[in-house]
Amino acid sequence: MNEKFLNDLLASGIRRGEIDLEVNDKVVDSLLSQIRSEASDQSKARVKSKVKVRIEDAAISQSKHVIQWKGVPFGRYIEAVRERAGLTRFAIADRLGKDESYLQRLERGDISPAALPIVEVVKVVELFHLKLNAVNEMLLATSRVVEKKRTFRAAARSHGGMRHDTRSEDVERALDAFTRKIQGQKVSEVPDPKEIQICISKLEVELKKRGRVDLVT
Repeated sequence: MNEKFLNDLLASGIRRGEIDLEVNDKVVDSLLSQIRSEASDQSKARVKSKVKVRIEDAAISQSKHVIQWKGVPFGRYIEAVRERAGLTRFAIADRLGKDESYLQRLERGDISPAALPIVEVVKVVELFHLKLNAVNEMLLATSRVVEKKRTFRAAARSHGGMRHDTRSEDVERALDAFTRKIQGQKVSEVPDPKEIQICISKLEVELKKRGRVDLVT
């Protein structure tokens, strides 16, 4: 099964309206039913995997056109695009070679992207096709929100508030939105923390090494 066959198969499915960018086995199996009967199960499995990846990528690309990234923390942007694309945490975590809890922590900001090994950051950047300047601004937004959340949590604990580990996803999102609203600072007015500067420099080198200059410029 060469790339041309796979591309033709996908294009045919899109023209007939069989692919609506919703990734599920029914859609993929429908496409695979058009493969010659003599194709081996192993060959079909490879094509099925590739088809799913292509549909996921198309869904991510389409979703990015309607999701605003300016002023949004890195993890929350990833979450918004993923949900808009109709993709589960499991699907994205699997593409990154991680488990769902890792992606959940990344989306919630419990993991600082700037502190991750650069190869892990690159995987996310390539999967979501993020430009370097956008990554830089989102990391700055992440840094500001994390600092504000840390302050609010400390205040909540001192007044007998809920612990961080008992907060629901909705509460975490509301806290993110609140901190972004009150910070009152433009991205350009906030100096780059050293950690973010280092991360962006390493990211640029790694992207160029991989031939992804389209994400650098």
